[in-house]
Amino acid sequence: MEEFLREHVLPNLWGAGIGAITALWMWIRSRPKEKIENDGGIVENAKKVLEMSEDIAERLEKQLAASDGIIESLKEKLRIAIDEGNECKKSLNKIKAELDEFRALCESQKLELEALREECRLLRLTIEANEKTDNISDSLHLN
Repeated sequence: MEEFLREHVLPNLWGAGIGAITALWMWIRSRPKEKIENDGGIVENAKKVLEMSEDIAERLEKQLAASDGIIESLKEKLRIAIDEGNECKKSLNKIKAELDEFRALCESQKLELEALREECRLLRLTIEANEKTDNISDSLHLN
């Protein structure tokens, strides 16, 4: 039996294996290639993809145009706000200048008030000193 297996089955088994592998390889090679015209094929799919891409591009262009309009309106609002801010800064600077002028005027009036109080004090002293007499010196008349 061993001899039968060695002489007949084993060489035929190798031949059958090689034959099966060759048949499989031939079957794979002989399969029909996908043709462009089959079921709409690659060209039809490419046309559909191109059409979808063009639709998407058109929508994006519309969105971009709308975005540009929004950006322009926001730029205009920002420019107006900056101009108003500049107007407010100008008004604030004018008010600060007026405040500084008022402070300077107030300081000068304080000095004038102090001088007037000093004059009043001196006048009171002179009046008290000369209360018994009606003579007031000429220097007081000049003030």
